[in-house]
Amino acid sequence: MVVLAIATAFVTPLLRRPKTEEGETDNNSNLPSVSIVLAVHDEEEEVERNLPFFLNQEYNGKFEVIVVDESSTDNTTEVLKRLKNDFSNLYTTFIPDSSHYISRRKLALTVGVKAAKNDWIVFTDASCRPSNTKWLTAMASHATTGTDLILGATRYADSATGYERFERIVRWWREVREAQCRMAYSYCGCNMMFRRKMFIEGNGFLNSLKYLRGEYDFLANEYGERCRTAVANEAEATLTQDAPSRKTWLNDHLYHIDTRKHLAHGLHHSMLNFFDTLAMHLNIMVQIAAIVVSLLLQLHVITIAASIALLLNYLLRVFIGKKAMQAAEEDISIWKIPFLEAFMMWHNLFLRIRHSRCDKYDFIRR
Repeated sequence: MVVLAIATAFVTPLLRRPKTEEGETDNNSNLPSVSIVLAVHDEEEEVERNLPFFLNQEYNGKFEVIVVDESSTDNTTEVLKRLKNDFSNLYTTFIPDSSHYISRRKLALTVGVKAAKNDWIVFTDASCRPSNTKWLTAMASHATTGTDLILGATRYADSATGYERFERIVRWWREVREAQCRMAYSYCGCNMMFRRKMFIEGNGFLNSLKYLRGEYDFLANEYGERCRTAVANEAEATLTQDAPSRKTWLNDHLYHIDTRKHLAHGLHHSMLNFFDTLAMHLNIMVQIAAIVVSLLLQLHVITIAASIALLLNYLLRVFIGKKAMQAAEEDISIWKIPFLEAFMMWHNLFLRIRHSRCDKYDFIRR
């Protein structure tokens, strides 16, 4: 039992951290020209709060910010007009409300790419903001010869729950490790940089236009394998995303579950998650069953051994979690980490049940 406890404690995504990739481009020269593209819809507060962080980047090269309005009905347009008076590198356009049968978000992003004047594109969301003025420099430092796609980290703001921040870390590390092995499956962030030429010649979202969301997942999945992908996982290249509302959190996960059905490498990704979950829960069930049965049969030696094994597994996971949170620079209570790991399986099961009750047309533009 003790051997099982030790062995299963090391079967965790928290030990499979992405390899650190240092940018190669000199920060003071040879930085590429970049167009930052955002699609917005009824996000006046997010635009006013977060967009200036992108516009105020200290970047030793040309960059522009293009915001595509999806026919907002609030004051988003007025906020953008006011910001345009203050920032000469801000450009805005819109898509008509009459667009049907295709994802308005993907159409808006495609319009932004086609309007871009520069060779490199960054996709992000209005709910995100850089934590420093060197974010764009850190991302662009990975834009070297032969690189076509760069995946940057996105963390939730500290006001998000511990579970929301923890799950984002686990998903990010899993997806980045797969991308580094040239088996990109999906991408849970909002911090993606790529060559404009790659997007145009690859027909962009052509194969996924009917699906409402999943813009980052489809791009990472389709281009991450055939193109050279770099990972910008240093702190300077990380974006901070506003804490999601309960509705936003749920919808994002339901869209992701539906999107996964259409992505390549799904079996490999699912099997890895399955073994992580099996290892943890099998150990817990075996140890608890041993404790219960031994108490009923008054086999005190087995009770003590199983209790020690269960405690040892918990402490090992706490130690591994502590190192992982330090690496991710997240302030999450280390004593909660084993419980957060265990809860992920039940949360995912709940989401699958919710998704099974949805109409398939909830995820398709009609």
